[in-house]
Amino acid sequence: MIEITFEPRRLTARGHAADDVGCAAVSAILYALVGGLENLAYPVKWRIESGCAEIPIPDSADASAMRLMAEVGLRQLAGARDDIRILDD
Repeated sequence: MIEITFEPRRLTARGHAADDVGCAAVSAILYALVGGLENLAYPVKWRIESGCAEIPIPDSADASAMRLMAEVGLRQLAGARDDIRILDD
């Protein structure tokens, strides 16, 4: 089970999907997000490892928009799979 938490200035994911396809889908969205943040030239200290991701979101409109796009994609995955869960406050 992958559990994903969204905060205004941070995105975290923990765990593993039931198969490689689920893990790859989540990883693709997370790496796209950090790649976009790096292209904005912000010094972001993100961490993506096996079973764990922590991505701080800089305080800018562009970074917030990128976080929102990642959130939409991850929520769509969670809606289609039983092994990805969004932890809402």
